[in-house]
Amino acid sequence: MRRRHLLAATGALGTSLAARSSAAPRPVFLEYSQEQLDIAYDQSFWAPQMTELEAHDGAASAAVRQTMPPRTQQYGLDAQDLIDIFTPPSAAPSGAPGAPVLVFIHGGAWTRNTRQDASFAAPTLVGRGAAYLAPDFGSLKTLRLPDMVEKCRHALEWTVRNAASFGGDPAKIFLAGHSSGAHLAACVLITDWKSHGLPADAIKGALLMSGMYDLYPVLLSSRGSFLHVTAEEQAAFSPMRHLDKIACPVAISLADEDSPEFKRQSAVFADALQGMGRLASRTVVFNANHFQENDKLGQVDSEVSRALFSLMGL
Repeated sequence: MRRRHLLAATGALGTSLAARSSAAPRPVFLEYSQEQLDIAYDQSFWAPQMTELEAHDGAASAAVRQTMPPRTQQYGLDAQDLIDIFTPPSAAPSGAPGAPVLVFIHGGAWTRNTRQDASFAAPTLVGRGAAYLAPDFGSLKTLRLPDMVEKCRHALEWTVRNAASFGGDPAKIFLAGHSSGAHLAACVLITDWKSHGLPADAIKGALLMSGMYDLYPVLLSSRGSFLHVTAEEQAAFSPMRHLDKIACPVAISLADEDSPEFKRQSAVFADALQGMGRLASRTVVFNANHFQENDKLGQVDSEVSRALFSLMGL
């Protein structure tokens, strides 16, 4: 099913749903009825092969871990606070200069996947001379969203403080995330790093792929049934409301066959970043849905990888 434009997609969805009811439901957000908004945040509707595509990432990651096993470290106090480290052969701790570092936050609606499902992108970065790190940070099955954000922040802080130990350059730390991982990564971007004893520009750039940057409409959708946050937390973990705290260039990507709300949120966030001079690039991945966009990071010649290479100076 091709949905290349947000308005066309929303219109087609509205026409389809209107046919089921003679009475037009009252909008709950923008022009969405409750049913429309639920579908706009339901990736399985827009990518019926979602399960197969996520399984593909897992299988590709397992293959990578066989051919280039990562070094795994504990970055936090909990035994589950683990981060995988993939480094190029030249990134020896005694070598100079250190390699640029990318920390990747995986997606999965805050409930699925682990660091072991995110290894598929490692060869792309390692092949360009960069270190690639992927942390575990729990899920909503056992933690609350604020706890997950804090773990992602700890993983980034650990990376900055320990980069030299695996041949990385602590002055060249970059961040990336996809879907709910892009939301978490954006929350990491608005961190006051000075209060952590790090430079304000501890992160030198970020790639955010089809994320959610304002939780207000998300909580109005069916995702609100498992994303339980207070009104204060909703505001605190909506990066769109804290643009002044973003201190680095940000590259935004979205898939042309993604759901209307994921495309709208990406476009609005990109426009805001552009207005404040923080937008590094804006990429539309054509002929791809939400999960196929994520796969592009594992392809060295994809438009997503090229945007990342440009951001990192690789």
